[in-house]
Amino acid sequence: MFLTGTYRHNLDAKSRVTLPATFRRQVDEQVLLVPFNGALYGFTPDTYREWLGSVFPAGLNPRNAKDVRLQRAIASSTTTVDVDSAGRIALGKLPAQQLVQCGLAREVAIVGNIDHFEIWDAQTFDQQMAETSSDLDSLMFSE
Repeated sequence: MFLTGTYRHNLDAKSRVTLPATFRRQVDEQVLLVPFNGALYGFTPDTYREWLGSVFPAGLNPRNAKDVRLQRAIASSTTTVDVDSAGRIALGKLPAQQLVQCGLAREVAIVGNIDHFEIWDAQTFDQQMAETSSDLDSLMFSE
């Protein structure tokens, strides 16, 4: 999977959003949504497993209380949603608190981030990008 680009969409009356066609061709019939870093991260089941592996690079230790709490927090906040025949995902299936936490109300930016996509409040994403674009050189060439 290789997702790139930024696409603007509005949530419909049922809090559904249409995935860009280039994303729909690469995702399965279901995606896993995780609130993280001010956005919703969207994964296929395979990329979700890979992402979890990156969270626990030494492997999950079931006898380590921190690992167990972190896995529980991630798993309990993850919601699996279907991609319907029109390529929409129903954000209304997420707990309301998660939508509030991510600031998702109307206009969203759907952003490809290589192995997953992110759904941002459009204004929040614009602010993030304005801050990042001024720091891009230092981010790319820092030691």
